[in-house]
This record gives sequence, structure tokens and C-alpha cells, in this order.
Amino acid sequence: MKKFIVLAMAVAIQSIAFAQSSANQLTLNENESVFAKNQKFATDGVELYDSNLDLKAHKRLGVGAMIGGAAGLIGLNAEINVVPEDAAIAGLGFGSGYTSFNLGWKHNFEGYYLSPYTKVGYSKWFNTGSGGQSADSSSVLKRVLNDEEIRNNRFNADFLVGSFGLEYNQLEGELAGMNLFGEVAMMAEVKRGVFVPTGAVGITYYY
Repeated sequence: MKKFIVLAMAVAIQSIAFAQSSANQLTLNENESVFAKNQKFATDGVELYDSNLDLKAHKRLGVGAMIGGAAGLIGLNAEINVVPEDAAIAGLGFGSGYTSFNLGWKHNFEGYYLSPYTKVGYSKWFNTGSGGQSADSSSVLKRVLNDEEIRNNRFNADFLVGSFGLEYNQLEGELAGMNLFGEVAMMAEVKRGVFVPTGAVGITYYY
């Protein structure tokens, strides 16, 4: 009987210790910021990833800027790597006489420093004001809007966008997570049935 009591007490003590350890770990995870870097290091202490997909398996959030394409003249973008191969994208952009926003899905093909990708998405370019800057400096909008819409600065253009691109991935060192990219895109304006080829370049940093 004494042996049973001692054994039961030992099990209880171990259970309490495990519960406290789990609670402490949960608290740490809850307090950890989404912006905290998730890094992988080699044996010599250098941050190092085996491929673009390995990097995106560790670093789930990307923020950056893009010139051209679905953003317009210039835009700010965010990516969430749902899985290493696929990411959800959202962006805000602007140009002379218009504002834009875009939502999309990106598929990454496995590679090392250079890797290809494809994107599909939706982009809306609009201006509901009057006067001010004109949108006639945008080669995309000049092919989509009529003269009256450009002159009045009141329009909405809805695009379905498909892109193919190539990106450079920094896989090691202090700049690991930096990504430079260039892409070609086809923008199809939904209401008017106009197809406009375009392109973009940009930079993303993955945390």
C-alpha cells in the first residue's frame, strides 16, 4: 500500500510539472509577435535555407513594394505563405488620377536563388472624384477608358490578372528573406472585354 501511495504521488508530481511546463509554453506562444522572425541556422550560426520553399516554410509573412502590373504606377503588397508553394496576396496602389487595390493567389515553383512563380487575381482601378490629376498618363487606362471617363476623372475598371514571374531569393546571411522579382502580366478588363499586357518589378522581405 505504501509503495502504491508513493507511486501515485510521483505520478501526480510529474503531471503537475508537465502541466506547468505546457502552460508556460502556451503563454510564450501567445505572446509571440506575428512579426517575430522565424529563422533557420546552419551549424556555424549563419542563417541558411535549402531552397525557396524551405525559406517560405519558415518565413510566412512578406511585405514589400511593386512598380507596375496590377498595382498601377506603384503599390504596397503583403503575402501570407499559406503553404510553402502557395501564398495569398493583397495590395494597395496608386498612380496619376487613380487608386487601386488587388487580391490574388501566388504559386511558387521550387528553386534555389532563382525560382519561377505564377499569379492569378483581381485588381480594381478607380477614381470617384473630379478635377485634379488626369489618368491619361496611364497606358493601361488609356486602352480601357473612353475620353469622357478620363476627362471627368470618374471611372471604375475591374481587371482579372494573370502573371508569370521570376524571383531572386536571398537564402543565406543577414539579408536572408529578401526577394527581388519581375513579372509579365495580362490584365483583362471585365466589363469592356479589353486585354492589356503589362509588367512589374518589385521587392519583398519575408519574416
